[in-house]
Amino acid sequence: MTEFLKQLPENIEQLTERCRAHVLKRFSLELDFTSETLSVLDFFVEDLVKDENKGTRPAPGHLSRMNMVHLFAPTFGAYFGAMLSHLYGGEFRHTDKDITLWRFEFSDFFLRLNPVAVAASVIARQEVDGLSSVLRASAKQMPRLQERFDAAPEVPESDFFTFCTCLESIQIAREFLLEVYQKDGKEDCSSQNYDRILGDK
Repeated sequence: MTEFLKQLPENIEQLTERCRAHVLKRFSLELDFTSETLSVLDFFVEDLVKDENKGTRPAPGHLSRMNMVHLFAPTFGAYFGAMLSHLYGGEFRHTDKDITLWRFEFSDFFLRLNPVAVAASVIARQEVDGLSSVLRASAKQMPRLQERFDAAPEVPESDFFTFCTCLESIQIAREFLLEVYQKDGKEDCSSQNYDRILGDK
């Protein structure tokens, strides 16, 4: 099951296994890189934050949440990105640099995200300064993709900043982009083309 981890950057492999160990120790449940267990990770995040806040759930952006961002966003983000790699294929980039520069780029459809930024927003329950969790497609596809997002069922505010909701957004983007590729041909998903279209930062 975890053989694919050895193909990822070493620090991503280590952080991913740390995340899995945390969840296993707390709940005796194994994160197995399937979408079905992603809700366990969402629950684990909230459980940790409640502990940090002495047993009560803090509001979005609360100091308890922001303290946990610095401690756990790279660990949870590494697991989330590893899960995406397992499900859909893709590549981590810039993980030897500051976490604000980490990237995950899908290999079968043109979409980029920063998995640490996603994790940070899940912990904080809001966007975190300096870490953008926005999904980025090419400029020619982004307006139509945004229309597809807008047409999707509305997500309750309490569920907006979760790993499960982010995965649902990725699945919507994937479905849309693969439909487009059937008509117009697949976009080049090489790292060079990601950098050419979206920049390398």
